[in-house]
Amino acid sequence: MKAFMIEDTRFAGFIEVEEPQICSPTAVKVQVESVGICGTDIKIYEGHHSLSMGQKRIPGHEFAGVVTEIGGQVKGLKKGDRVVHEPISYCGQCYACLKGEGNVCAQVKVTGCNMSGGLEEYFVSDERQWHRIPDWISWNEAALIEPYTIAAQVCARAELAPEDTLLIYGAGPIGLMLADTAIHMGAMVMISEISDGRLRMAREIGIPYVIDSTRDNLRERVMELTGGYGPNIIADCAGIVQLDEEAIDMLSPCGRFVPVAAVPFMFDGYKAMRKQLKIVASRLQMHQFAPVISNFRQYQEHADRIITDVFDFRDTKKAFALAGQRRPETGKIVLRFNKYMD
Repeated sequence: MKAFMIEDTRFAGFIEVEEPQICSPTAVKVQVESVGICGTDIKIYEGHHSLSMGQKRIPGHEFAGVVTEIGGQVKGLKKGDRVVHEPISYCGQCYACLKGEGNVCAQVKVTGCNMSGGLEEYFVSDERQWHRIPDWISWNEAALIEPYTIAAQVCARAELAPEDTLLIYGAGPIGLMLADTAIHMGAMVMISEISDGRLRMAREIGIPYVIDSTRDNLRERVMELTGGYGPNIIADCAGIVQLDEEAIDMLSPCGRFVPVAAVPFMFDGYKAMRKQLKIVASRLQMHQFAPVISNFRQYQEHADRIITDVFDFRDTKKAFALAGQRRPETGKIVLRFNKYMD
C-alpha cells in the first residue's frame, strides 16, 4: 500500500509499505479516509521539532476512517463503523497514568510524531484509540475532531466557566477552535490577530470580539470590554514571547494564563505573584473525544469554515508545501483518500 513518509528535513514522498495486519486480539484495522495537517507535522517536516532529528516517519495524527477488520476480543466496534483516531498511547502504570493523566505519561507516544501516523491507506491500533463517529459528521469534519479535543483540553485545564472572559492570542486553526469551544461553554470570548485573512475568518465564524491589534490598542480595548478588570483567562495560541509579559499585565487578579503554543515563554514572576495568577499548561488531551463527538453539531458550521483547502492524498506534497507557506488566509488543510488510487 502507499504511505507518505518524511525521510529527512524537507524531503518527503510516497513509498510502498506492507499493509498492516491485526496483531493483537484488541487491535482494529481502519481504511483511512481523511487526515488533517497540523502545525506539528510541518515543524517535523521542516526539522524544527524536537522529534525531527532526521528520523524517518509517516506523519498524520488527525485522521478518521472505516473499520475493515477487528481482533477477536474487540467488543465496542465492528466492521463498517466510521471512526476517528485518538493519537496518544500510554503505559497505564506510571504516576501520571495512575492519576488518569495518560497524556503526560512518562512513556507517552503520539501517532505521527514518535510513531507512524495516518498518512497511509490502512492503519492498525488498539481499540482504545478508536472512537465511533455518526454518519452526519463528514470525513472533512472528522479530521477536525482531534484538534477540537485539544481546544476542549485547554478549556478544562483553565477551568473555564460560563462567567469567564477569555482572550486568545492568534486566530489560527487552534485559536479559532478554542474560541468556538469557549463560546459554546458560555464564556465571553475575545481574539487578537494581526492578519487580515485570519481576522476575517474569526469574524465569519461568529467570534463576538475580534481585535485587530495592528489598528487597535489591544490593552485599551480589552480593558474596555472587561470593565477595567482584564480577562480571567488568556490563552496564547500565537507563540510570540513578547506577548507573555503583556498577558501577565492584562490578566485580572486570580486570572489564568495558558501557553498553548509549544514555545518557551517568559514573564515577571513578581507581577504574577502580586495578582495571584495561575500559569496552567495543557498538553494534548485526555478524556475529550467522547464529549467533542457528542457535541460536534454545535461546531459543525464553523468547522466547515475553518477548513480552507482539501487535497487528494496523491497531492500530499502540494498540501505540505501550501501549509509550509503559512499564508494568513490558509486555515485547516485536509487530505482525502481516493480508494481507487493506483
